[in-house]
Amino acid sequence: MTKRIKERRIRMSVYDGLNAANEHMLEVAKACAAAAAKAPTLTGQLDLRMEILTDDDLEPIIQVLETLGKTSAFQLHDASAFRTYKNKGILPPILLMGADLTKPPMWHCGGCGFSDCGEYLKYVSKNKGVGIGAYGPSCLWKVIDFGIACDHACACAAQHRAEARILFSVGAVSLFLNHLEGCSFILGLPIGPVGQFRWFDRMPWTKVLSYDQRMMVQMAGAPNLFMAFSGGGKPIIKTKPRWWEEPTFMKVEPDEEFIKAEAKGQAEVYEKIMKLAGVLDEDEED
Repeated sequence: MTKRIKERRIRMSVYDGLNAANEHMLEVAKACAAAAAKAPTLTGQLDLRMEILTDDDLEPIIQVLETLGKTSAFQLHDASAFRTYKNKGILPPILLMGADLTKPPMWHCGGCGFSDCGEYLKYVSKNKGVGIGAYGPSCLWKVIDFGIACDHACACAAQHRAEARILFSVGAVSLFLNHLEGCSFILGLPIGPVGQFRWFDRMPWTKVLSYDQRMMVQMAGAPNLFMAFSGGGKPIIKTKPRWWEEPTFMKVEPDEEFIKAEAKGQAEVYEKIMKLAGVLDEDEED
């Protein structure tokens, strides 16, 4: 008697390649966190802390970036990208990495400018303040260690062929929204979405500003990259291909209108942060 052996076909689901790749970015973010934790620091005392934020957990950060973007093209860059990716359903996970960089290893090296770590700590205990997005002053050794850890996370993303770019803006906003409690400095690393140079070309920005506006932002943000010889005392900015014809000169002057707009924008940002952090009720007015 012959036995018939029936071959059982195992049916596999068909996945959309791009969707599957974007879903995989969360696993890449986990790998990046592992790489950062394994980074060979100099002091061995970094005490790195990390979180991975996804989906709706990113909305408060996006809202603050959008508020900052009213007066700063730097934050507008990031806000427009995140909002576009969320609207398209491809919002990437973000790996937050932070540490308390104000705690020295007690090596008394003097690199911070103080005679020893004790004098440094005395100063920090009375003068620990916030700059534009971090608390300080910081121990140089801890800054180096933190940079090493973040570098390893970025390298891991590159090894996985994932779109990524370390962002100061996301880290600063996360710090003010009480992520990674106890850290004096945080950086954010978006992992994805799948594409080509998404965090460098910033194509969503083209939908927010016109070409002329983008060019002005680039020239104002990095005038040295557009400057002709400045030794004559009236530096020319290369605003067009034939820039030497009807040249445009750089002028340094006060801007009271912008100062007022920036102060108003900062007040809006602080109010937004306090509401999102639960310090201020949503319907509470100034």
